[in-house]
Amino acid sequence: MVITLLQKSGFSILRLGTIQFVSISLFFFGFLGTLPLYFGWDEYRVSLGVNDQYLVFKVMMFSGITMLLFIVGAVSAKTVFYAPATLNKFNRIHFNKKEIQISFLFFLFVLVVLAVYLSKIPDVALFVALTEGAQEAALARSRMGNEFPGKYHWYSLIMHDLANVITFSFFSAFLITKKKQYSIAFFLSFLVSSFTALMATEKVPFVWLIIGLFLAYVATKRNGQYPLKQLITLFVLVLTAVALSYLYFTDTPNLLNAFSNVFSRAFGGSIQPAYHYLEFFPEHQDFLLGTSFPNPGGLLPFEPYRLTREVMNWVDPSGAKIGVVGSVGSMPTVLWGEAYANFGYLGITIIPFLIGFLVFTIDYFVSKIADTPLKIGLYVWLVLHYSNLANAGFSKFILDIYLFSIIAICLLIFSLSNNLKIKTKSSV
Repeated sequence: MVITLLQKSGFSILRLGTIQFVSISLFFFGFLGTLPLYFGWDEYRVSLGVNDQYLVFKVMMFSGITMLLFIVGAVSAKTVFYAPATLNKFNRIHFNKKEIQISFLFFLFVLVVLAVYLSKIPDVALFVALTEGAQEAALARSRMGNEFPGKYHWYSLIMHDLANVITFSFFSAFLITKKKQYSIAFFLSFLVSSFTALMATEKVPFVWLIIGLFLAYVATKRNGQYPLKQLITLFVLVLTAVALSYLYFTDTPNLLNAFSNVFSRAFGGSIQPAYHYLEFFPEHQDFLLGTSFPNPGGLLPFEPYRLTREVMNWVDPSGAKIGVVGSVGSMPTVLWGEAYANFGYLGITIIPFLIGFLVFTIDYFVSKIADTPLKIGLYVWLVLHYSNLANAGFSKFILDIYLFSIIAICLLIFSLSNNLKIKTKSSV
């Protein structure tokens, strides 16, 4: 039904687009896993307490409603802007040598920030995992994130997000020119992005880096049209790579268990928290009425409720007892989870529509920029950024520091590359 609605609305699932990618992500990571949970096939999740079929059915219904309303919101925005569904076809890519040169200067800035960050942490979890084991690595990973003595999100913005934008851009530039200097620039940036993705022993960031490179290839060489054979090959390679990483970075005993863990993590990792949100609210905690939202600078008269951590502490306080803080000590879920935690059923019926409208609006304005390697890097990052709606709350996408910062940096590079002007599609 979701695919049919996308196709009828003009959002072809065979083309690269933010709305399509987010919708498919919501389906795979927020809906598909409800089937094995309902029938108890995912033994790991069942052992963790996900055994109430009625609650699993509610998760399935809310996830389905979320997907439909997200698409309806996008269609509404498309109607408001009188815009086509396919905003970016990437059929006239313009190469600007100066743009790549300035991007390389920002890559050097990424290296400086990474060096400063590494100087402030006692251990790198990746190296700890290889030498001391998974449990010690979890503690090191905690110290690299939420226990980091400073504003970690600013470091993450540069080390992960900006680094990935630059890597995707250099890859696109290399695909266009095939010149040696751009292949070297891409190779260096890919090494840095790979290290920052893996240094906390997280497997998902590296997977998205590889997927992002594939999307950059699709935009640069395929005019935004997915090649099905390469898509299937990518899926198999990513699945195998993640399974192998489970063998090395966790206590998984064999490859079969590793593949089982991958499927459980991929299709149940966002759904299990949603199940617990329905248990927790409002029986054990009143609806939050907006207090899980960010409060920048403490300007508003409330202390932000640490939603993902509080739910995790209620479900399993053992992580807090051993001193593990961060993603392993939190419980993020699909976007409707935060909407429900704040506003109940009303939130589920309103928030996905507004988010769909917002995502298409951002997509629309970014599409006006002339297609260049940096624009492709920015657009691929944007697609991946919003795909996180399948496993994160919606409020971070309202006051979106990462979005504003990345777009501001890219606009600066665009303007410096074109005599303080930003070229649009209509001007080239």
